[in-house]
Amino acid sequence: MSERVSQRRYPPARHAAPPRRRRRRSRLAGFLHASAVNGRLPAFLLAVGLSVLGGGFLFSDDFVVRSVVVQGNALAFADSIVATSGALGQPVFRLDTEEVARRVAAHPAVASAEVRTEFPDRVVVRVQERVPVLAWQAGEQAVLVDQQGWVIALGFDPNLPRVVQTEGDLPRVGAQISPELIQAIQVVQERLGERLTMVAYEPRLGLTAHLTEGRTVVLGGSDRLPLKLNVLDAALSLPDHWSQLDLREPERPYYQ
Repeated sequence: MSERVSQRRYPPARHAAPPRRRRRRSRLAGFLHASAVNGRLPAFLLAVGLSVLGGGFLFSDDFVVRSVVVQGNALAFADSIVATSGALGQPVFRLDTEEVARRVAAHPAVASAEVRTEFPDRVVVRVQERVPVLAWQAGEQAVLVDQQGWVIALGFDPNLPRVVQTEGDLPRVGAQISPELIQAIQVVQERLGERLTMVAYEPRLGLTAHLTEGRTVVLGGSDRLPLKLNVLDAALSLPDHWSQLDLREPERPYYQ
């Protein structure tokens, strides 16, 4: 009797798919190999290296502003301009020179400023200062004032016309006196010339002109100044001797 051997059929073997991580690695390896062959990988690595090097170069403590050079200043102290600039200790390559120039231009004595950086750690600030037109004195101190009435610095200047404030505090540096008042003072000084010895200012009376012959003329504010000066010319031509003339109301002058 023959024996029948049964043969069991098995399904075909299936190969398991490789893990995704392996496929990613194989793709990365292929990319790196291809990049190395065609030269892209060295260029990529070089670019990364240069970026890291450049970042370290720009932000390194070796390239911060260590000195600020001030040019063109005569009235303003260099130290005050340096402090106003705020440039010391800032990274040279990231310094906003326009912003620094705006800060410097806010200094009372400065009209405008130009700023540039110099490798490796220096900033140069060139300023255009305001021009004083008169000295404003109160007591033993005086300030210099420009055409627009800005008080730009402490100090006397014998070459400038002088205004003496007889009451109140000296205007502080950075404050502004009325431009109309400054212009009125200049007109009075030009009109009276050598006959004028001093212009005084008092908040209550306004301007008073002191003349060489010992006479005083109260002009008041800057309003109707041409009319006031015309009345003064007429009064000076009178034979009457007077010592004080009040022209605050030029239509009704008062003298004694």
